[in-house]
Amino acid sequence: INAEYMGIFCRLRSSMAGDDALERIPFFTAVLTYLAYGCMFLLGKGIDLFEFVFRVKTNFTGVQDPGYAPLVSDFDDFYKRHLYLRIRDCWNRPIASAADAEIDVMDRVSDDWNFSFKFPGTTTHCVNLASYNYLGFGKNTPEHMQKVTDTYDTCFASTCSPLLQWGTTDLHVKLEQTVAEFVGKEDAVCFPMGFGTNSLCLPVFCGKGTLILSDALNHASIVTGARASGAHIEPFAHNDVADLERRVEKWIVRGQPKTRRPWKKIVIIVEGIYSMEGEMCPLPAIVAVKKKYKCYLYLDEAHSIGAVGADGRGVCSLFGVNTADVDIMMGTFTKSFGAIGGDIAGARSL
Repeated sequence: INAEYMGIFCRLRSSMAGDDALERIPFFTAVLTYLAYGCMFLLGKGIDLFEFVFRVKTNFTGVQDPGYAPLVSDFDDFYKRHLYLRIRDCWNRPIASAADAEIDVMDRVSDDWNFSFKFPGTTTHCVNLASYNYLGFGKNTPEHMQKVTDTYDTCFASTCSPLLQWGTTDLHVKLEQTVAEFVGKEDAVCFPMGFGTNSLCLPVFCGKGTLILSDALNHASIVTGARASGAHIEPFAHNDVADLERRVEKWIVRGQPKTRRPWKKIVIIVEGIYSMEGEMCPLPAIVAVKKKYKCYLYLDEAHSIGAVGADGRGVCSLFGVNTADVDIMMGTFTKSFGAIGGDIAGARSL
């Protein structure tokens, strides 16, 4: 791994030890940001009022098919029309090259306040700070392309069958064995989608009578899976181990709502690296809480596997935590490994 990136991760790790200089937002910047959003909000309300009173339509008028219920709430529609559209050109920029360290971004223009875009056919060469291609496997290199194309001489793009019927091949088995060996677990199961790995597997592990203690900034896939499980969800403050322990103690004493029976299981869910914040979880301290209260630990290593640790084996390797202390390890192939899919690794009985 590039020494420069390892230096960044080391600084992030040290920030968790008490030096939160990287976390602080300048007060003046925060005030101006909130002030700008407040002005755009008031301007949007004024435009909507003007349209309603004078029965006129502008570029910001909402479109609703007659006879159909709205697909989104009033505020979501308002936010999209008056706030998001003003900065839409900053997002969803199509590229015309591989997602390497440097990319070619397609130029586009709009003459209707970002409702639609036109592409003049030119590109701008940019430094790529918006990719999860941590190890460079997404780069369009001849050696990588040759390895991919060579596999099609003996393999195929799809089995056209579910895994439980005729969809499992020797390559799937080898991949799962390789993943389990790499992360230090007995066995692993691979899936074709990283988001679905969390959202579809969590309802299998958790259900009614389960208490889920989820970091407040966990990924949407974890939130989706936790909600679908039917378990009781208790968020705790981001990376705050003291708050986590307080909530574990509180709910162990209270038991399940209404019945007050003991919980069938308690599951702590955290991420190795939080992609939107660039922060790592305090894994050793979380493992200590897990052991103290006999909880299960679900670790999402989507962004940390392959990217941190002396051998690229994630935050367990980085912090010196025994993988046996983590009950369920989730990872994806879409970040460091430049592919698609996800995996769940754990004990063979799991």
